[in-house]
Amino acid sequence: MTRYGLALAAALLLSTTAHAQIANDKVKIGVLSDLSGIYESGAGNGSVEAVRMAVEEFGGKVNGKPIEVIAGDHQNKPDVGAALANRWYDVDKVDVITEVVNSAVAFAVLDVTKQKNKMLMLAGAGSADFTGKACAPDNSVHWVYDTYELGAAVGATVSQLGKKWFFISADYAFGAALEAGLRPMLVKNGAEVVGGVKHPLGTSDFSSYVLQAQQSGADVIALNSGGDDTVNALKAIREFGLKAKVMGFGLDSPIAIKSMGLDTAQGAYNVNPWVNAGDAETKAFIDKFIQRRKVFPGSFQVGNYSAAKSYLKAVQATNSTDPKTVIAKIRETPVRDVFTQDGYLRPDGRMVHSVALTQIKTPKESTSEWDLTKVVAKLKGDDVFRPLADGGCPALAAK
Repeated sequence: MTRYGLALAAALLLSTTAHAQIANDKVKIGVLSDLSGIYESGAGNGSVEAVRMAVEEFGGKVNGKPIEVIAGDHQNKPDVGAALANRWYDVDKVDVITEVVNSAVAFAVLDVTKQKNKMLMLAGAGSADFTGKACAPDNSVHWVYDTYELGAAVGATVSQLGKKWFFISADYAFGAALEAGLRPMLVKNGAEVVGGVKHPLGTSDFSSYVLQAQQSGADVIALNSGGDDTVNALKAIREFGLKAKVMGFGLDSPIAIKSMGLDTAQGAYNVNPWVNAGDAETKAFIDKFIQRRKVFPGSFQVGNYSAAKSYLKAVQATNSTDPKTVIAKIRETPVRDVFTQDGYLRPDGRMVHSVALTQIKTPKESTSEWDLTKVVAKLKGDDVFRPLADGGCPALAAK
């Protein structure tokens, strides 16, 4: 065969491959979340809606191929999450799974994702290990927040909040990771952890835990949990009249704050991974979300919108649903949307962006139904997310 013939054959092969790269002539997104349990209000069905909103902005198609969104409830059980992921990848031909929210479930789903060479976009799941010892940079990205970032951001508040801290932590992977991230950052900033207790997931009565916090003499109580657990713990703190300040992880959920009422929630602090720019694009997104869901969006829900939008942009640019190809393209593209104006994806899968320290407003400060929090400080992503060199990602070390 002539040199021209070889070149033509290679070009035809490349062209055929390129056209076949969007698997099954469809882009399929699976939103795997807690659709009925303690994390539903901050993620759940709102995250499903947010992903659908991102899809609609592409007109429901990418490069002429239809985009389909399906949703599943993992019930906060790793085995259920893994089973759904297996079925979605093998039977339903899902290309990418988003959300997950529960770290224990997310580890199980990540294992399946790597086995099947698919893609996982973690939004609500918080363990920093997803970009550390469990990182899979060719198969997963960690979009919204992580426990290291929370610890670093909270550590910066010691001079403002107080030096004696007490932990009330969820007794599973996320709670343990939060503690592990918080302790060194608090010590680094001159604080002392004077005590701590662990509670089962889905606890309704926090009386005994709050009494122990009261007896510790802590200046600050850190609620290392999320969802309804954080809400119930804060309610108990108010009922017992504790004077300590509260740092409540999970208090970036507007519906959770509204359900408690500002009389109960006022004054509590939270590190919010979403810095609301307040521009026209963000306001339009919020208005549309409220119109559909009747609630203000939470950071996980906005983060899922952002992740899905970045994914679809990368699929569009590469004409591919191959995980390694798509993730490489996302790394090349700054993240500029309603979730963040300064985001970028690192080689370990961490999407780095600014975060906000917020405080829940008093009833007098609130001027409208969803005017619930105020920004106390804005923190740069490079200052609070773990440095790439410190993560210990085995996959990067092997390259």
